[in-house]
Amino acid sequence: MRSVVIDASGYDWEGNKPLDRPMEESVIYETHVRGFTQSPSSGVQHRGTFAGIVEKIPYLKDLGVTAVELLPVFDFDETDVLRVVDGKSLRNFWGYSTMGYLAPQSSHCVEPECSSHLREFRDVVKALHKAGIEVILDVVFNHTDEGNHLGPTYSFRGIDHRTYYFLVP
Repeated sequence: MRSVVIDASGYDWEGNKPLDRPMEESVIYETHVRGFTQSPSSGVQHRGTFAGIVEKIPYLKDLGVTAVELLPVFDFDETDVLRVVDGKSLRNFWGYSTMGYLAPQSSHCVEPECSSHLREFRDVVKALHKAGIEVILDVVFNHTDEGNHLGPTYSFRGIDHRTYYFLVP
């Protein structure tokens, strides 16, 4: 299955609202969900996940962080081999080749096989907001997994190629 619509209207945001801090008062910490906590030295139980970020909130607060900018969190193909260096395949780590802009990356979840990605993403946003930390998402709409005109068709090209992509004759 390439995509599915999830009715998540039952999620309890517990009154969560945007913090609306003025930009000039912001201390922004840019990080990658997996890269921030994947090392055993991160000291978290759920390494490389949204839950791992929640575990690091005290660390972020100690630094004086008021906003976290998360590098791409949307669904991408992390099995894609970008290039081979010294005989070793380098796979997509950063997520700048989105397949679905409204679907959080399932491998950033504690339970990726259980379709918990939407709940786990919402949980990290809610926890950061409760700690007084805003969430900024790094979204690059012109970086998709479909690549150039020879690339595969996953979603955007299949929906409306001429509308989504700028085509040059």
